[in-house]
Amino acid sequence: MIMQNENNLHFNNNELKVNFIANAGIKDIVGRGLIYNDNVAIIELIKNSKDANSPKVFLEFDDITSKNSPLVSEGKIIIKDFGHGMTKTDIKDKWLNIAYSEKKHSKFKEYAGNKGVGRFSCDRLGSYLELYTKSKNDDFLRLSINWEDFENKGKSDIISDIALKIEILEKNNFLEKVNELEFYHGTVLIISKLRSDWPEQKLKKLIAEIEKFSPSLDDDFQVFFKSNSRFEDKELTQKQNKKINNNILEKLAFRTTYIKSFIDKTGQYIETFLYFQGELVFKYKAKNPYKLLKGISVEFHYLDSLSKSYFTKNFGIKPNSYGSIFLFYNNFRISPYGNEKNDWLGLDQRKSQGTSRNFGTRELIGRIDITDHDETFSVITSREGLVHNNAYFELVAFDPEEKALLDNGKNEYGYVTTIIRQLESFVVKGTDWNRLEDKWGKLLSVSSDDVLKNPDRFYTKDLSIDLVKKEVLKIKDSIFDLLDFEIDSKILSKIQSINHEKYSGFLADFIEKTEDKSLEDLSPKEKGIVKTLIQATQKKVNEANFEVKKAREETQKISKTLEVEKKKHAYLLATRKTLSKDADGLIHTIKINNSEINNGIDNLIDSIEFNEIDNDGIIKKLNNIRLYALKTLKMAELAIRSDFDKDIDIKNVNITQYIYEYLEVYNETFGNHNLKFTYNKSLNFIRSLSVLNLSIILDNIISNSIKWGATHIEFSPSIIDDQLSILVSDNGIGLSNLFIDQPDEIFNLGVRDTPPEEISGSGIGLFYSRQLLEEMNAEIRFVGNNELLSGACFEVVFK
Repeated sequence: MIMQNENNLHFNNNELKVNFIANAGIKDIVGRGLIYNDNVAIIELIKNSKDANSPKVFLEFDDITSKNSPLVSEGKIIIKDFGHGMTKTDIKDKWLNIAYSEKKHSKFKEYAGNKGVGRFSCDRLGSYLELYTKSKNDDFLRLSINWEDFENKGKSDIISDIALKIEILEKNNFLEKVNELEFYHGTVLIISKLRSDWPEQKLKKLIAEIEKFSPSLDDDFQVFFKSNSRFEDKELTQKQNKKINNNILEKLAFRTTYIKSFIDKTGQYIETFLYFQGELVFKYKAKNPYKLLKGISVEFHYLDSLSKSYFTKNFGIKPNSYGSIFLFYNNFRISPYGNEKNDWLGLDQRKSQGTSRNFGTRELIGRIDITDHDETFSVITSREGLVHNNAYFELVAFDPEEKALLDNGKNEYGYVTTIIRQLESFVVKGTDWNRLEDKWGKLLSVSSDDVLKNPDRFYTKDLSIDLVKKEVLKIKDSIFDLLDFEIDSKILSKIQSINHEKYSGFLADFIEKTEDKSLEDLSPKEKGIVKTLIQATQKKVNEANFEVKKAREETQKISKTLEVEKKKHAYLLATRKTLSKDADGLIHTIKINNSEINNGIDNLIDSIEFNEIDNDGIIKKLNNIRLYALKTLKMAELAIRSDFDKDIDIKNVNITQYIYEYLEVYNETFGNHNLKFTYNKSLNFIRSLSVLNLSIILDNIISNSIKWGATHIEFSPSIIDDQLSILVSDNGIGLSNLFIDQPDEIFNLGVRDTPPEEISGSGIGLFYSRQLLEEMNAEIRFVGNNELLSGACFEVVFK
C-alpha cells in the first residue's frame, strides 16, 4: 500500500487528508500468496460455484500432459457451474472488488469463508482467464484478464488504473465459447497459460481432495471430473468423465463400531449415540458445558482389521492413506485436518504413550461438522486450518496443559476429544479392540492385509457382555450432566451374534466380489442360495474350529507349559536379567509394533511398484519407518530395566541426572565399544518431557560421534537464566569441510557426508533429534570444531 504522490495532496486547516491506495502487486499477495497450492485453488473455485447455488459443477482439464513438462501453456482448466450467474453490476462492484465477499452480507446462509479472495485462485492456476457468465435477467457476458498485466509494476502503478472490459456477446457466440447447446444462467471460467504441470499423480490427489471437501456431495451438490486426455493410470481412467462421490462414512456405518454426537443450534444440549456394527447400543442427552459451541455434529468410526479390509477392497485405497478425522466448516472441508499423517487431534502422540490402550489415527475415520453463522470460529486466510481461539480449544483441546474452561468452572478436554474417548473406552476396554483370532494360532495380531490374503483363516473372538456393559455404564460418571440415558439391553445380549454375522457377511461379500466370472452367470435366486450355503458353512466351520481349539488346549496343556518354560529360560539367559511382568508385556507390544513397521514397508513397496511415489516421498516414508524402529529398539532396551515403565510417559525429569544414568546404562549395554564419557552431574534441572525421546536423541548424538572416529565424548552442563545448556564435544574428526561454512544444513532431512571409515548414515539422525527436541521446548545447534575436545561440539538447550 502506498499514499498518493505530492501532486494530489490537499491541505485544509493544517490537516492533510490521505487514503490507502492498492498497488498492482496486491494481486500476488491475495492470490498466489494466500492460495498456497493448486488443489486449494481448484477447491476454492468449486466452493464459489456451490455458493452460487449451482446444483453441479464440471471440472475439466483439456490438453494437459502427463510427461512432466515444466510448463503446460497449451492446456486449459475449465470450471463450469449453473448457479445464479452475474450481471454487469455484479462483475464490476463485487467480482472485481478485492476482498468483497457476499458471505459477509448473508449471515444465515452457510459459506466456507468470508475473505473474498477465492477468485484469485484463477491467477494461481494460470496467467490468462476468460470469464463467461449469464444471469436470468442480464446479457451474455465475457470478462478477459491477463494476470501478467498486473505483474512487475512500480510503486506508482495502481491496480484500479489497469483497465479491464466487460463484453456483451451474442447468444450463439457465447454458447460456442462455453460448449453448450443452451445456457440459462451460471458462470464458466476458462483458465489458460497454466502455471504448472498436471501429471496423473497430481490429478489423483486433487480428486481425492475433492472427494473429501464437502459432506454435501451426492446430496444437493455434484462435481464431475472431465478430461480429453488419455491416462495410463487405471484408477484415474475409471473416474474420468464421471461424478466424484463422497459417501464413505455412510457405506461404513453397518461395518463398524461408531459414535455420533450433536450440539444443538442453540448450544443448550449434547446428544450422543453409540452403534455396534450399525446397531444402537446406548444414547444420552446432557447439558452442554461448552459455552461457545453450538451447531456442531461429529461422527467417528473405529476401524478394526475387518473394517480396514472392507475399506480397502471397496474403495481401492487403504484407510490410513485416505485420511483420518476431517473438519467441515459451514459445509466445506478445512485442510489440512484429516490428511495422512496430520495428527491435529494429538491421537498418535497419545497412542505413543500407550499403544495398546489408546486410539491412533490409523484406527479412526470420521468428520466434524461446524455450522457457524456468528463467526465464533475463524478460518485462517491461507485456508490452512482454523484460528486457535477459545472456541477452537473448547472443540478439540487434547493437551492436559491446554484444557478448555467449561461453563461449570472446570478445566476439561475439548468436546471432540471427550467423545472420541467415550468410543475408545467402549472399544478398547469393552470389546478388547474386537480383534480377530488366527485359526492356525500363529499370528498374535491380525492386520487388514492378512484378512484380504486369506479371509477364511480368521474368526471373531468371543466378547464379554459384562465388560461391554461395564464400560457403557461409565458414561454416567462422565463430565456431562446427563438428562437422559438409555441402554438397549437387547442389543447387548446379542452383541456376540452381531459380531459373528459381521464376519460372515464380510466373507459372503468377499466371495461375491472375488469369485471368477462363472458366479456372474448365476441367477439372483441361485446366487442367494449359494450365499446362504456359504454363510451356513462358515458358521459350522467357526463352531468346529472352536471345539478343536478347546480340545487342543486340554490335550496339549502339559507340553505347552513345558515349551513356555523353555522359552522363558532361554529368554532370561539372553537378557541376563529377571524381567518384570510389565516388561514381558512391553516386549509383546514391541512385536505388535514391528508388524506395523512391516505394514509400512509393504505400503511403500506397493507405492513404488505402481509408481505412485517420488524419491522424496520414498525418503520420507523410510525415515518415518526408521524412527518408529528406533523407538521400538529403545523400548526393548528399557524393557530389561526394572524401572522401564517410568520412561514411557511424559513426566517431570531431572535431565542432568537422567543423562548421567543413561550413559552408565549405555556403558553396561555396549561395554566393549572403547568409548569414554566425561560428565558433570552436580547440577539439577527438572522439566516435563518424554525420556524415551530423550534417549533416542542421546543415541543419535553418540552414534554420530562414533561414526566420525570419536573415542571420548564430554558432556558439559550449565544453567544460565533458568535454561539448561549442555555442550557435547568429542575427540573425533569434527564437522567436515562440506558443511563447516553452513553447519545448520546438517539438521535438514537426508543431508549427510561420508565419514573416513565409510560408515555412511541416512542423514536423518540430527534431523529427528532437532524435531524431538523442539517437541520438548529445546533446541540443538553446532558450536564449532575444537571447542572442548578436538572434534565437533554441539549445544543442546532446554528452556
